[in-house]
Amino acid sequence: MTDPGDGAFTAFRVGDRLKKLAQPPWEVFGERIRRYELHLNGARVEMIRAPVELEGYGLRLFRAADDQMGVGVAASTDLRDAGVDLALRDAEATARFARFPTRRVDLPSTAARSASVEVMDRDLWDHPLETLQRFVDALLRPFDGRKDVQPSFGSVRANLVDTTITNSEGLHRRFSHTLLEHEFAVKATGGPEGAPPGEFWVNGAARRPPIEHRVAVDVERWCRLAEDTRAGRSPATGPTRVVLTPEVLADILPAIVGFRMSGTARLRKMAPEPGATLGSPSVTILDDGLLPFGVGTAPSDDEGTTPSRRSLIEGGIARGGLYDLLHGGAFGEGSTGSGRRDAVQFPNWFHFSQSVGPRPTTIILSAGTGGTETELLEACGEGLLIEQLGYAFPDPVSGAFGGEIRSAYRIHQGRRAEPIRGGTLGGVVFAPPGSPSLLASIEAIGRQPELVGHLSSPAVVVDGMIIAGS
Repeated sequence: MTDPGDGAFTAFRVGDRLKKLAQPPWEVFGERIRRYELHLNGARVEMIRAPVELEGYGLRLFRAADDQMGVGVAASTDLRDAGVDLALRDAEATARFARFPTRRVDLPSTAARSASVEVMDRDLWDHPLETLQRFVDALLRPFDGRKDVQPSFGSVRANLVDTTITNSEGLHRRFSHTLLEHEFAVKATGGPEGAPPGEFWVNGAARRPPIEHRVAVDVERWCRLAEDTRAGRSPATGPTRVVLTPEVLADILPAIVGFRMSGTARLRKMAPEPGATLGSPSVTILDDGLLPFGVGTAPSDDEGTTPSRRSLIEGGIARGGLYDLLHGGAFGEGSTGSGRRDAVQFPNWFHFSQSVGPRPTTIILSAGTGGTETELLEACGEGLLIEQLGYAFPDPVSGAFGGEIRSAYRIHQGRRAEPIRGGTLGGVVFAPPGSPSLLASIEAIGRQPELVGHLSSPAVVVDGMIIAGS
């Protein structure tokens, strides 16, 4: 097997052509991708797709236009000279009409250095199918001997990506990374006559497979949740103290906090002013583009700027923001290494065709003094432990969210009680001082963070969450 990056010079090949044809400034983002998939029907592999290969690039041109900047974009999988020429013409045409409110864009140059971070699993890169099969075996092994709980469907996917970035300032970036995605459903049947089946669905993404012991622990929990949902009843309606798990928070915080603390929101006058109170004093939120093996981690962002660890909220107070090159130029700020092509809410397995914007990498809700989950339940006293929402439907613009309660438990006298299923939970992440919001209503933050997609967070206790049930 060749070393990561060997022969993958997508952006550099396109850049060589642009040097002869295009006026600076310009940039090219290239990807060469291999994708492997195993699809499950019950406890057996039903289909293998391997490999699906894709190579493409996105280019941007920047053209001064009065007191603004014309921005031309195009994407293509045609690396021939004729294909690059066509993409260049399309970008030039776009630049005449697409304007951005800044007079300058400072592209990173040859002097810019990339970060040294861990974003690739060597086994997954060298032996993708074998590694995926081992992961599937680890998922299925805990079901041996079980009668009433079995997997219903699932899929695991490995993306192996060579990324290259170049621009008219002479920048050359090249790195390789892996991403393991999985979706899995556990179905519980049998038991009391007439009880409907219970099902628990799992979706996940990580740079590398978890260790087998962790997989076994997770599957055991999924089975318990699937069984308990069969007996779940609807919650009562009204404001309720709840414990939110990291899995629930991962559906809410990255999309909303990542947008509202970005240059995009500031340009639209939707970002909080520095110094504004956004949450309780226990709330500190960071964006960490250098977290080892984070799904948002990379040696550079998609514009070639080195990522950083940036404070967004400290002690409940708004601090910094997230900027790419264009938004940084608009506000006289440097890029924070947040120029990204991947979306937090609806990610795509290839990024070269997506537009660049200031987006979060890994949102970190800092651990607190709330202790373990058992101690958080004790602190909650009476309320609900929310294990999973069907989907939280986070709205970055309004900051609102809300979804069906798929799996939960009533908390009685500080302990987990009977299962809850149905009804909805909703609220807003940010609100004016004095108004209820998720961040302002956090009473306790646990001390055991978990990395779930684009979020690293412990469980939290939140007072006054709106529950619509029976």
